[in-house]
Amino acid sequence: MKRKFFLKNHSELPLKEDKSTFFLEISVGVSVFLFSIALAAYFLISLMICSWNKSIVHGLSVQIMPSQEVLTPEEELLYTGKVIQFFEGLENVEKVRLIKDAQIKKLMSPWLGQNVDISSLPLPKLLEVRLKSGKNFDYEKTARLLKETAPYASIDNHGIWLQKLVKSASSLKMMSIFILLVVLVAAAVSIMFAVQTSLKIHQNIIEILHIMGATDDYVAKQYGKRVFVVSFFSSIIGSLFALLSLLVVAKISSNLDAGLISSAKLALPHWLFLMSLPLWTGFFAMATALVSVKRSLGKMM
Repeated sequence: MKRKFFLKNHSELPLKEDKSTFFLEISVGVSVFLFSIALAAYFLISLMICSWNKSIVHGLSVQIMPSQEVLTPEEELLYTGKVIQFFEGLENVEKVRLIKDAQIKKLMSPWLGQNVDISSLPLPKLLEVRLKSGKNFDYEKTARLLKETAPYASIDNHGIWLQKLVKSASSLKMMSIFILLVVLVAAAVSIMFAVQTSLKIHQNIIEILHIMGATDDYVAKQYGKRVFVVSFFSSIIGSLFALLSLLVVAKISSNLDAGLISSAKLALPHWLFLMSLPLWTGFFAMATALVSVKRSLGKMM
């Protein structure tokens, strides 16, 4: 009667002594590091595009230049209110907000320097206009009517230059997806190479196990279990280095006035998914090893 083999705590194959294990540890760790960085880049680019579409594509800025005539503060306030009422009366406008002078001064400070008395300069009034639907908004007609109502007011349409910016960001997004696929394929090839190398090393033992009644599934399960353990702990190291790198970059970028880029930050679900990569890597490596072992044993035996 042939002996039955079960996957327990013991293993007839000395897989822990494989020289290919070191190669597997290095390749998986590096792959997880690169995959985490590329995935984080994909998340950030997606968040930036989404943020731009919400805050800029469906909105516009209105600039009210200082009048050539000398106006009192009350007259300037009435003139600004007239422009606000004009946009509030439009059908596709959802909200109109007057940007405070303090915020304008803060925006101008990096360009003019800290030693310049900005309050003495004739700064324009700025309005932030939120649109219900940017596609149905007639910019040319609105600009013409605004010129008739308030000659010193003008519309700054962000959509023209933003389309190029979104297009460039979308190209980077596709590049990050390509990098993710390349790293995934490279990791699978590395796992298959390590497994096939180990199979050749232990070919004589595997043949004896087959004679004793071991099936291909039994041998494949031993490899799958071993590859899962090695890949899981190796990917933890790669993931820790990736998370540390991302935290350093996040810390540096938080100190920069990055404008549009600073609006994109990884949320808690993104961080949790990045931290769960070692587990997914272990299952992916195990599945790859099982398929590779079964195919290789079919050719060897």
